Amino acid sequence: MPWESLAFLLALLLAGLITPGPNNITCTVHAVVHGKKSNASLIAGMAVGFISIHFACGLAVDSFDEDGQVRFVMDLIGSLFMFLIAFGILYLGRSEKIQSFPEVVPKLGFKTGVLMQYVNGKEWAMVFMLMTQFLDDFGGGITGIVTISTITTSGGIVAMIAWSNLGEKIKSKTDTPGFIKKAFTVLGCLLLVLATLLTIGGLR
Repeated sequence: MPWESLAFLLALLLAGLITPGPNNITCTVHAVVHGKKSNASLIAGMAVGFISIHFACGLAVDSFDEDGQVRFVMDLIGSLFMFLIAFGILYLGRSEKIQSFPEVVPKLGFKTGVLMQYVNGKEWAMVFMLMTQFLDDFGGGITGIVTISTITTSGGIVAMIAWSNLGEKIKSKTDTPGFIKKAFTVLGCLLLVLATLLTIGGLR
């Protein structure tokens, strides 16, 4: 196993830990509304969905053109998905209804976590890229898929737990006037900036 490939994956995990992506922001907002313990089934669903995408991409990697039309469509869908979540969070942050947020934001669970991964085109594109470049380095076939999936999914779970803890800290300050609005606005803006940067990068 080349150390360069492992180093790249570890760097990717670090980026995933600090980047306000759709999964991380969703976990944060959900923890603000329902508490971090409510994220257990949501995170489990996200992990299962993420792993299944690894297997789908790993098994189909030979038929995927990394710079082809399929990649463009994935990037487009992923960008739309991220913008929708960002605008939804910004809307909540500016809405007076946010003061009664437990009734406004529904409780999300396992199925939602799984489905979120399937509609995230950026995630599909990223995993296809990983499989295209590193599958053989990690043993190829099922062995390579399992190895890459284990490394990336473990990092993703750590990231989502960390962002859930952030949401719990925000939740503890719900009595502070205007704090929830500001927090949701900041989270929405972070995701909006990330979506914009990734979209610009994908069009180049």
